[in-house]
Amino acid sequence: MRVDAEAGFVLHSTPYSETSLLVDLFTKSHGRIRCVAKGFRKPNKRGISRAIFPYTEHQFSWQGRGDLKTLTQADAINTPAFLQQECLFTGLYVNELLYRLLPEYDAHDYLYQQYSAFMLRLVTEGPDELMLRYLEMALLDELGYGLVLDSEVVHGTAVVAGKLYHYMPEQGLVELSSQHKQVSGVYLGEDILGLIAGDFSQRSVMKTAKQLLRGVINFYLGGRQLHSRELYRQHLLSRAPK
Repeated sequence: MRVDAEAGFVLHSTPYSETSLLVDLFTKSHGRIRCVAKGFRKPNKRGISRAIFPYTEHQFSWQGRGDLKTLTQADAINTPAFLQQECLFTGLYVNELLYRLLPEYDAHDYLYQQYSAFMLRLVTEGPDELMLRYLEMALLDELGYGLVLDSEVVHGTAVVAGKLYHYMPEQGLVELSSQHKQVSGVYLGEDILGLIAGDFSQRSVMKTAKQLLRGVINFYLGGRQLHSRELYRQHLLSRAPK
């Protein structure tokens, strides 16, 4: 099997040999695939050097019949992006999230469009929390794990602004029997309604979206930790006043 000039991004790469890399790509028409990128780590014995850049859309070509393909070409479509500070940690998080959750060889055209637009915005304008939340929701939707927020799951009743709810992955919203917000993972109905309506004008709605999505994402990660989150935590600690 040979594929030529397929649009895609690098999600993850690790050294594979002295001169090569093992790369996971997120491609427009073939989803996530894994390739050996020979000669992309440093020049090979013939002095040939090739480069591949994260956060930058490429046209990739590869070949091979097994699960591990051989990358034969990688041409950056745009000027390579070199992210720093908050932009870098955001890019690391998004890439690791897709790398961990996307199955191989499943095309997700809509998610690819959302990811591509997010990366362009990240590179040109910096982090955008609202776009990040929409990208997380798009990822869950594409995987069949989309948020179910239209009604309370036990009785099927509509969400009430003044009530408190808990969200259970693979089930949905559950109204709390005790209407006292004492634990994490409890959300106010009016913030859920704001999330349903796409109205993020209130900071509490954005906070609810972040906490709710994080809980659902953690559930589907199945206990696997995201290294990007730990790196960001360490970064914040290093900047804290001594």
